[in-house]
Amino acid sequence: MTELKKTISFTRGMGLAICMLIGTGILALPGLALDAGTVYEAIFGWFLIAIVAVPLIEVCSSLGLKFPSTAGLAGYAEKAVGPWGGYAVSYLVGGSFFFGLPAVALIGSEYMKHLFQLSEAGAALFAVLLVTLMFLSNLAGMKVISLINYASLAVLFLLIGMLIAFNLDFLGSGLGIASGAISGNVHIDLHNIWKVAALLFWAFIGWENLSFSLGEIKDPEKNVPRLYWLSFALVTLIYLLLALISTGASVSGASLQGAAGLSGLVLFTPGGKLLIWLMIVVISANACSWNFTASRLLYAGGRKGIFPEVFGRLSKRNIPVSSLVGLYALSIFLVFGSYLFKIPVSTMMLFVSQNYVFLYAFIIIAYWKTENGWKRGIFSALSLVSLSFLVSGFTWKVAYPIFLIGFGYYRFLRSTDKISASRLPASKLSASRNEIAHCEDVQEISSLVKH
Repeated sequence: MTELKKTISFTRGMGLAICMLIGTGILALPGLALDAGTVYEAIFGWFLIAIVAVPLIEVCSSLGLKFPSTAGLAGYAEKAVGPWGGYAVSYLVGGSFFFGLPAVALIGSEYMKHLFQLSEAGAALFAVLLVTLMFLSNLAGMKVISLINYASLAVLFLLIGMLIAFNLDFLGSGLGIASGAISGNVHIDLHNIWKVAALLFWAFIGWENLSFSLGEIKDPEKNVPRLYWLSFALVTLIYLLLALISTGASVSGASLQGAAGLSGLVLFTPGGKLLIWLMIVVISANACSWNFTASRLLYAGGRKGIFPEVFGRLSKRNIPVSSLVGLYALSIFLVFGSYLFKIPVSTMMLFVSQNYVFLYAFIIIAYWKTENGWKRGIFSALSLVSLSFLVSGFTWKVAYPIFLIGFGYYRFLRSTDKISASRLPASKLSASRNEIAHCEDVQEISSLVKH
């Protein structure tokens, strides 16, 4: 079997979208934002990044409706810059999962570290267990992933409800801090604002990753826009509520810094350690959703020759097993690497956020080329302003996404050379690359290789 079936209903899609976004974002970023700046800078960064995300969501929703397929972002990039774009974006997103998957597992291990007073080695071992859960749940199939997501959503809303209901006093304090930050009556360091916002961009990573699953969405014309905008509205509301509560609690003396910062709120909430367990459940579901998306990226790339062909195969149960095995091995390697070299989770998250800033450049070009009417100019311009702000402070770290894009382009050139050598006599090799570069998409190139 080579084609994935349309098995994702609207409710399943909402569960996948929300769990893909809300696990590590909601539980890690409030504390990490307080590490990166003052309470005023942290809350200002939350509101700023929510506004910055609006045009990007419109762009993703529009392209998802026009091109619902497992090619996802790679397909968008082909529309933007031609066949090589699919290669470049596939490596750019793959390089993001390189840090993103272990980062999700490590955030879960930070909560376990707080719960059981684990050593650094113990926390790393728990991260390995979480990576194993990612692998096994996805190996079991979409039904199991859906059950995990539904259970996580129920737990998530229970958790959020309790944290908000029992900390309403902190919400009032948080609103006061937000008012002071927005009014300009307090000192705010612009560099810290950028650092907070760039870190918080992680919270809004996931809607574009959802594109790799759109080929499995039932009734995409109706469900794709609903999935993007309803999940965005719900997730943003939850983010801002907990951001306000966490800043309010912080000025009241609670210690909320770090990736497991929200664990500090359990001191003021009935249930105590049980709530930390609930947080770990949500993170586990988030990890499974990320792994689901990453496996679809490898599967689509394997089918098109972007990644090794082995990743483009499905089992008899319609599961990309080879992709899941490869991701499992890579995640284990990175978890132990972060432990040995003391790589902070926030650094891994910034690398992922940076890659996605560059990724959105391809998406915006594709949107500009395929959209018509008044939306085209307005949302393209607003999206470019958003990207310009986010990329402004990454400095030397931009070498990583530039390398990934360049390597993707190199792989494209190698692919065209291989096709040329297999189909044309030596006298025509010099002309072949130009002809192949004008193929409609990477799928056409892939079909040439097979023949």
